[in-house]
Amino acid sequence: MEQKQEQKLSLSPFYALKRYSLKSICRSAFSSVISDVVVVSFRKSGRTWLRLMLSKVIADQYKMKELKLDTEYMTLFKSLPNVMFSQAGTTQTNNRLDFRKLYRKKKVVLMIRDPRAVLVSLYHDYNSRKVWKDGKTMSEFIHDQNWGLHQVITFMNLWAEELKRRNDILVLKYEDLYLDTMKEMKRFLDYLPLQADDAVIESAIIFGSPKNMRKMEQEKTFNDARMLPANANDPNSYTARKCKLGSFRDELDPADLDYITKEMKLKLDPIFGYE
Repeated sequence: MEQKQEQKLSLSPFYALKRYSLKSICRSAFSSVISDVVVVSFRKSGRTWLRLMLSKVIADQYKMKELKLDTEYMTLFKSLPNVMFSQAGTTQTNNRLDFRKLYRKKKVVLMIRDPRAVLVSLYHDYNSRKVWKDGKTMSEFIHDQNWGLHQVITFMNLWAEELKRRNDILVLKYEDLYLDTMKEMKRFLDYLPLQADDAVIESAIIFGSPKNMRKMEQEKTFNDARMLPANANDPNSYTARKCKLGSFRDELDPADLDYITKEMKLKLDPIFGYE
């Protein structure tokens, strides 16, 4: 299975132009060129949470007035690491761009999350933003080869191969960040590397709390689609939704939960430690 995936991936500029908008390509290419570190993750793995905390750390520690979700532009032309956040092709179905090769000369942080939690959050996000077809159930979403579990496992397995190829990638688990945010933020900042006082990190953690994230979404603090709910009256459309470990067990049908768990055991690389 992995060999077949390798053959499908490429760095073809023609394929990129076909699948992505020119504006998206130009912006991503520029960010890639200027960045020293790339945080890679599948969608709904906590990337926005992490980038909010990082932007707050940078702003407070280095006395910057404006916070930006694209943190590489906060540190541009300064003696600080430029950190780019990338979805690495996960916004597209059947992506064939090889982001592993694209980022091979960069420091990489691989942010991962339990696929069961990813799928539940992703379904609500896609459904509220009309990315996923109306009327389709969560079960149909999970089983869909282009949108559901197959895509999540494929992405994680491809990066598992990269972890075995490289020994310099930092793996950051959503669950670990949730349970001990201070410890994991320090580990993340040390890797970049970026110096920050404990008080600054503590302030960033409060800034990135689910309660404050929801408040910022409601008040349009960033005026950025990535930090705006699709529907202010629908709690499932917020970036900060439940933010509770294991809540997927309450939302998944028992048959779907059993199916995902079995598929993970059969197909997901054990390097990540999810069972």
